[in-house]
Amino acid sequence: MATTEIVVAPTSTSTPTPTPTIAVQYRGVALLPNGKWRAYIVSRDGQVVDVGEFGTATAAALAHDRAILAVLGPGTSATVLNFRAAFSDTELRFLRGRHAPARPSGVVAMVKLSADGSYDTELSRFASRAFDAYMDPELALDVANFRLAHSDMLHQLKEKVVITAGTNANQETCAKAKLDAEREAFVQAAKNKATDELWVERYHHRRQQTGRTFEDENRWPITMPAIDVNVDWFPGEELIYLPHGSCYVDEMIVRKDLIKNIEPDTHMHGDLLI
Repeated sequence: MATTEIVVAPTSTSTPTPTPTIAVQYRGVALLPNGKWRAYIVSRDGQVVDVGEFGTATAAALAHDRAILAVLGPGTSATVLNFRAAFSDTELRFLRGRHAPARPSGVVAMVKLSADGSYDTELSRFASRAFDAYMDPELALDVANFRLAHSDMLHQLKEKVVITAGTNANQETCAKAKLDAEREAFVQAAKNKATDELWVERYHHRRQQTGRTFEDENRWPITMPAIDVNVDWFPGEELIYLPHGSCYVDEMIVRKDLIKNIEPDTHMHGDLLI
């Protein structure tokens, strides 16, 4: 059963016109007679599993998603979730896998009691430990991706930390302060975005525009205007960017005219033909 909640769409504060509303249907959420919202998941055999009571429909919908991901893992289809784009890679590891604090049933029990903030506290502790787990390749990869995606922000943050430390601080003290600030930023980035009301409003507004299903915004390819790139290529060629770049190849130049003149291989599958 899906529960409908009215969410106010984000608008500019300068417009005096009435704010439009969006009717949102959450999966695995039901309104109780006491005014609270119940989260639940349904097993493959049709058994309903209670995931707790929450003060808002958004919190119940998030609990539903966390329980589903704890059982099925990060490969779960976004069509059965309410806020797939809200989950960081760090939280996905926390919910299911060898880094999870318990078996799926134990994680679901933790989610069931998350209304008191205990789940978010444990997630922050896990993210803090993950930042320092240099010898774990999966966690180290998450930290490396975070540094790459937020390099400008982290650079500004470190500059502020050095200024705050003062000119009398030695190199070791500055290095520790920079690392602590970077760790705190990583912990904040690991938090679920659906805990931010403004993000939820924008998410529903974007979902209304693009349809029920769309790509996880965390994995949308980065687009760069050609005018910002100082690369020379010949007429008839097109500059193509790889999603999120590459550690070996930043861009590829493909000759359109050569591609069109190539005879298709008779052994090539039809779906691969251009």
